Amino acid sequence: MNDAIECLADGTLVFLPERLNRDPAVLRGLTNDEMWLALGTGALLGLLLGVPLALATASIAVAPTSMIAGMALVLFAGGTLLRQAKRARPETWLYRKLEWVLASRWLLGRGSLILYSGSWTVRRSRRLRPALSRWQP
Repeated sequence: MNDAIECLADGTLVFLPERLNRDPAVLRGLTNDEMWLALGTGALLGLLLGVPLALATASIAVAPTSMIAGMALVLFAGGTLLRQAKRARPETWLYRKLEWVLASRWLLGRGSLILYSGSWTVRRSRRLRPALSRWQP
């Protein structure tokens, strides 16, 4: 018997079904990376709102409290919205959509995407070229 496990170049196993190689949904439909991004965004927003509030109330405990509240709000509200947006779409849809938005609106990464809006045709067009003979003097 061959005990060697066949692996692809990206480290995934060959014999497993495709769905087992996907990132699992950890919390409210978010994958692990998306959850940490949501928590970081919520902490930053909570800190930006909490520091002025902490200065106004003269209580330093308001800043970390607003960070935790911001993290919870972004995690639960953002998870719900993102889960609805990702429903019935391919696994990489979110990342391709973000890449397209960055390329089309903010002109970042335009070299890797084809951005063309216009009508496409499936008919081939004939180019008229002068016929060249091999036997011309």
